[in-house]
Amino acid sequence: MKRRFLALVTLLAASLLAAQPSDPLEGLPNYYRLRPDIATAGQPSDEALEAVQKAGFKAVLNLRTEQEGSLDEKPKVEALGMEYFNIPIGREGFSPEIVSKFRDILEDSANRPILIHCASSNRVGAMWYIHQVITNGESESSALEEAKKAGLRSEVLEGRAKDYVAQNKPD
Repeated sequence: MKRRFLALVTLLAASLLAAQPSDPLEGLPNYYRLRPDIATAGQPSDEALEAVQKAGFKAVLNLRTEQEGSLDEKPKVEALGMEYFNIPIGREGFSPEIVSKFRDILEDSANRPILIHCASSNRVGAMWYIHQVITNGESESSALEEAKKAGLRSEVLEGRAKDYVAQNKPD
């Protein structure tokens, strides 16, 4: 009887520990940790931005447009002592300039850890796919798999990202 009780208590304790979030930012919409120093998400609330800062992030990269309120976020992020970057990705889609800015921000170690977000994390996933294939030379299939984990859900956006890669992939 004691063994069963002890086994039950051990199992219960293990399940409670497993249920605890391993990352304090798991409350962000569509949150995903791509790398130890790169996280992706949908639009963070003001409280979530505070959690991002408390978790040690140095920068926030917002892919939303001015019409979506990207300018409102800048003073909030900067007031928390983090760097703020905005690469607005609208209906016009992707361009070499956008891809270059994204690469430059990610390659600067002073910006790490960094949170990359848009409204839902769809554009984040699409940009990650492009970045991984064009900049890092990853295979399209593995880059797409990771991009979907990072938030890419739209078939239209996926198609645009694939088209961009097809037209701009180095030989």
